Amino acid sequence: MADSEFPNRIRDEARAAWHRYIDFTTAFRPELFKYCRQLTRDVWDAEDLVQDTMVRGFAVLGQVHRQIDNPRGYLVRIATNLWVDTVRRRAAEAQALAAHREGPSPDIQRKVDSFELRDAGSRLMQMLAPQERAALVLKEAFEISLDEIAEILGTSVGAIKAALHRGRNRLERSSAPVPRPVPSVALVDRFVELLNASDLAGLLALMLDTAAIEERGNLLEVGRKEFEAKGSWLWQAVHVHPDMPPGMRPPKFVNERAIYKREPMLLGFLVHGDTKLLMAVARFEEQDGRIARIRAYNFSPEVIQEVGAELGVGSGVVPYRFPTLVPGRYLTENQ
Repeated sequence: MADSEFPNRIRDEARAAWHRYIDFTTAFRPELFKYCRQLTRDVWDAEDLVQDTMVRGFAVLGQVHRQIDNPRGYLVRIATNLWVDTVRRRAAEAQALAAHREGPSPDIQRKVDSFELRDAGSRLMQMLAPQERAALVLKEAFEISLDEIAEILGTSVGAIKAALHRGRNRLERSSAPVPRPVPSVALVDRFVELLNASDLAGLLALMLDTAAIEERGNLLEVGRKEFEAKGSWLWQAVHVHPDMPPGMRPPKFVNERAIYKREPMLLGFLVHGDTKLLMAVARFEEQDGRIARIRAYNFSPEVIQEVGAELGVGSGVVPYRFPTLVPGRYLTENQ
């Protein structure tokens, strides 16, 4: 075995453990997403924070030697710490950029966790300090006790009371998010056309050799060699999981291009008689007219539900991982 290769046994054991972890935490995922959604105020950032939390929580388990009595609090605490670190890192980067552009000033020397944070060195964003926002969301949105909030945030009940008092008395403001780079409509239309035609060769031709396909929590492929392999994400998208048992195989899948919050993206619908349900969302990054990155949300039910609701389309029952689909469970309970 080459030194640069992982033994398949380690990979398979890690994957099996990851699947057990995903299945165990399923009960906490909707609430975790809701919490991250209120922290980040953006569906995509919220899902990123959820997935980063799940990965960090899984990794840390191997280093914890005590009983975890509160799994929900365990995940919320990790999400909070990750978000606070992200806010501070962005603030530090923005301050460094502002210092480079404007020269040093007393304002630039303030702590990165102050209430005024520069956004990309160009806009001033007024917002609550990270722990204040987290405390306020935990208390008012989830009605969690002060003792548990203090445990989650690693501080005292008195400090939480003070943070809540400051937060409630401060007008919480947030500027519009920085516009995301979006792909061209023509590129997404071409991808959808080729996908509906089951043209795998055409889809592969759209991909940069160095591109990445990411299905957070389930799959990561980088480079043409992985894209071209049987069983790859593109291969499965074209073949619609042919290895699935007949009772679980979708009767018909249709892909469409939609504009969601000014971003062209792919929507995947399951069609069953007169019922059409949103089951998948994919976003693209473009470079030199080709695809540099695909981010698929096939196993992100909260994202599917929010996108579907805003676009006015129904969504199906989406699991957190493959293969946990159950025959007859594609339709929502109210369909």
